[in-house]
Amino acid sequence: MPTAGDAKPLVGLLLGEAPTPEKAATIAGRYGACPYCVSYTCAGCTTVGVFSVPADRRWWLEWAAAEPKHTLGLTRAELFLAEDVPARSAWSRGETEPLLQRAPCGAVCLECPKYHGDCKGCPATRYYLPG
Repeated sequence: MPTAGDAKPLVGLLLGEAPTPEKAATIAGRYGACPYCVSYTCAGCTTVGVFSVPADRRWWLEWAAAEPKHTLGLTRAELFLAEDVPARSAWSRGETEPLLQRAPCGAVCLECPKYHGDCKGCPATRYYLPG
């Protein structure tokens, strides 16, 4: 089971703006199922996601903030990294099993341009490449 092990997870707060309240709710629902997600919610067009990821996935959080339309479907986003917040996701609690064909957010690892490069896949899919 992929887990944080002894490594300290990186915690990021992703604030975003969706084009409509309905789109914000869809995004919060979709990415709330991510194994790295601690919490994802929305109020109106504003979305708030808290993620606990492996330290080597910092690029993933930064990519979501830099390319919010492409990655999450947001109009704009900003990332804040927490230094000493013990937020835990399903991944960092060791509750993620690499069993799915498609990531909980709907992504298909094999179709992603980052797969086999920066990204080793979603830890909830059979395409996860640990280590």
